[in-house]
Amino acid sequence: MPRLIGKRSNNGANITVLIILVAIFGVLLEYFGMIDIVPGFGREGRYFQLKGQATNEQVIEQENQYRRDR
Repeated sequence: MPRLIGKRSNNGANITVLIILVAIFGVLLEYFGMIDIVPGFGREGRYFQLKGQATNEQVIEQENQYRRDR
């Protein structure tokens, strides 16, 4: 049985692994469109569409209609 008295804990490695996991989770959220910190990164469409939120195509079409009506 190993002696644990006087041994230091390995907190540095644990914190490093935690930071890496949080970073990977953040990149996945960005890629699937759940957050948008980096414009143009990730999939073209959102992973899920929020109700009441216009898509890019709808916004562009509204702008085009507005310009034609003027």
